[in-house]
Amino acid sequence: MPTLVCFGDSHTAMEESLDGFEKLTPRLRNNLKDWTIVNSGISGETTRAALARLQDDVLRHSPDLVTILFGSNDASEHRRINMQEFKRNLEIMIDRITAEKTIIISPPPIIDSHQKKRSNKELEKYAEAVKKIASKRGCHFIDLWTYFTKNNLYEKMLTQDGLHFNERAYLFLSELILDEVKSIYVKAV
Repeated sequence: MPTLVCFGDSHTAMEESLDGFEKLTPRLRNNLKDWTIVNSGISGETTRAALARLQDDVLRHSPDLVTILFGSNDASEHRRINMQEFKRNLEIMIDRITAEKTIIISPPPIIDSHQKKRSNKELEKYAEAVKKIASKRGCHFIDLWTYFTKNNLYEKMLTQDGLHFNERAYLFLSELILDEVKSIYVKAV
């Protein structure tokens, strides 16, 4: 049975929202019944903390695929990881997992007026860095930033805090990941 590890911050963490809807990993389990899906998300986390737990929370599962979704906290004023370290942390993760097994996801935008410690101006730089790293390392890539900013879609995808995903966003993200997984495995056969 193949294993998919979902590695990230609050966009990945937890199985269910406070409102009772399924978040990312249960949605993936419902659609990838022949897979083991592991949730390795921790709310509030940056790439620095994630890199420290990569072995225990990701690699020990011997994953066939890993999604990586970080940046919302790295780009924040109160947890800022400078761009050079952010890029280095992601590149080390990809190198340890391997590019073939990595699906890296750009961070999504926020609703600026609802967030005091984050801005789309700063987040966009981190999203662009993720895109460049994906190209440089040759790993699989989901451009969540572009999907969400297209037609201001993100305002319909986020909760009142302007940062976290609502049910619609998790449905959308899970579909993007499912499409990517299916694409990878069709190419591999």
